Amino acid sequence: MLEGFNSSAATFAADVDQAFWIHIFVSAGLFLSVIVPMLYFTWKYRADKVKNEDIGHITHNTLLEVVWTVVPIVALMVFFYYGYSSMRVLRTMPAESESIVINVEGKKWSWMHTYPANKSGFVHKNAELYVPKDSNVILKMQAPINDVIHSYYIPAFRMKEDVVPGRMTKQWFKAEVLGNYDVECAEYCGTRHSYMLSKIHVIPKATYDAWFESNSKVGPGEKEVAKSKGHELYDANGCAGCHSLDSDAILVGPSLKGIGAKHDAQYLKDAILVPNKDVPEGFTSGVMPPFKMSDEDVSALVDYLKTGK
Repeated sequence: MLEGFNSSAATFAADVDQAFWIHIFVSAGLFLSVIVPMLYFTWKYRADKVKNEDIGHITHNTLLEVVWTVVPIVALMVFFYYGYSSMRVLRTMPAESESIVINVEGKKWSWMHTYPANKSGFVHKNAELYVPKDSNVILKMQAPINDVIHSYYIPAFRMKEDVVPGRMTKQWFKAEVLGNYDVECAEYCGTRHSYMLSKIHVIPKATYDAWFESNSKVGPGEKEVAKSKGHELYDANGCAGCHSLDSDAILVGPSLKGIGAKHDAQYLKDAILVPNKDVPEGFTSGVMPPFKMSDEDVSALVDYLKTGK
C-alpha cells in the first residue's frame, strides 16, 4: 500500500473521502434497487409457476414511473453537490502571499522541487519535498516543452494534478499530520513510469524554517556529503533514472559505466545537448530530451561521467 494512503493528512482529504463514500453508498443503493427486484421477480414468476393465460399486458404504472424518474434525479443532484463541494475546496487556492510557493518540474522520469530564495539568496533544489505542518503550500508545476504529460499524485493528501509540457498547472495543500508521504506519477509516461516516485516530508515549522534559511543542499536532518558539481548535476537532472553508472545494467538508455574510456569529451557533450545526433546501436532516437546547460555545467557533467568524481 502506498505510504499514507489510508490516512487523511491534508485539509481537504476528508472532503474528498466524504464525496467518495457518498458516491459509493448511493451507487450501491441504486444497484441493489435494480438487481434485487430483478432476481426476486425472476424467481417468483419463473416458467413453471406462471401459465400463459395468466400473463397480462401492462401499459403503464404512474407511481412506478414517477419513482424511477425522481430517484435517479435526486441521486444525480446528491452526486453533483458533494462532487462540486469537494472540488471547490480543492480548487480554491489561498493567496500566494499567505503560502509557500514551490516550483515543480516533472520530466522523464524524475521530480525536482525548487524553493524561493531564502534571506541569503540560496535556492533549495530537492528531488523530495519538505514542507512545514499546518502551512499553505502552492505547487506550480510544469514539464519541459519536449517531454510528455505527467501527473503529480499524493494519495495521502487526495491531491492529483496533471503536469503538462509548456504549460503551468497549479495545486495546493495544507498538511495537517507530520510524516513522510509517497508521491507518484499517475499518468503513464513511458518506460520508467512506475519508477517516477518521490516523497513529501511534513515536518515541524521550526525545523522547516531553520532548514530553509540554511544553505544545506540536502533535506532537514540529512548528513551532507561532499559532491562535485558534475555529480550534483547528474542527480538534479535525473540521469540515474535512465542510465546506470556503476554497472552494465540497461534501464532506458545505455549504461554509462566506463564511458569515459570509450568516447571523448566532445562526444559526451553532444550526447547531452544533442542526444539524437549519434544514438547508440540498439536504442531509439527521440527518447532522451536535449538538455539546456551552460558550457560550464556541461563540462562539469562530462568530467563526472569520465571520472565518476
